[in-house]
Amino acid sequence: MSEELSLLLQQPIETVCIEVPKVYDFCFEADRRENICTPLGTCMPSEGATVNCTITSATCAEVSRTAPDATGRANVTFAIVVTYTLEVLCPNGEVECRFEDLMFSFTKTIVLCAPEGTFTNCEIVNSACFCLILGEQICCTFDLCIVVQSLAIVKLLVPSFGFCTPAVCEQVSPEPPFVCPPTLFPPQCTPLTESR
Repeated sequence: MSEELSLLLQQPIETVCIEVPKVYDFCFEADRRENICTPLGTCMPSEGATVNCTITSATCAEVSRTAPDATGRANVTFAIVVTYTLEVLCPNGEVECRFEDLMFSFTKTIVLCAPEGTFTNCEIVNSACFCLILGEQICCTFDLCIVVQSLAIVKLLVPSFGFCTPAVCEQVSPEPPFVCPPTLFPPQCTPLTESR
């Protein structure tokens, strides 16, 4: 146990009431969406063309939930909307065709500890896509990492060692040639050795 912690534990502990968001449930899910296809239309890809896919946004929001059961769990449904851009590239890397503001959406239902009074927070924290030209369309596979929380603002009694006080911020060291402080005095003479 560190000396600082040992000193803190010797002080009388106060019990305080704080208001905080309490996490009731916190989970993630990897979701794969395959065969999201876009017609090539008037785009005529050259032999050996490839497709570059860029996800421009991915949003997630609660749209419904069932009444919680006796344990507080509910089926919570989220609407997920993904917007993306496709570029058809010829073998030398030049863009032959571009498809912007493409979009697909779906719903995802997750079992959460979500008693009455809770709210949810859903985020797409990572995403990737891979596409191929198949016949007269571009077909893509999307991988999404979905993180979901169930929360409520609550008041908690907690032991307290007092208020948090800030530490002194670390100073940025000046960059050369600016030196602070500069050399103010001549260097000290080196002491004489005993052999002299």
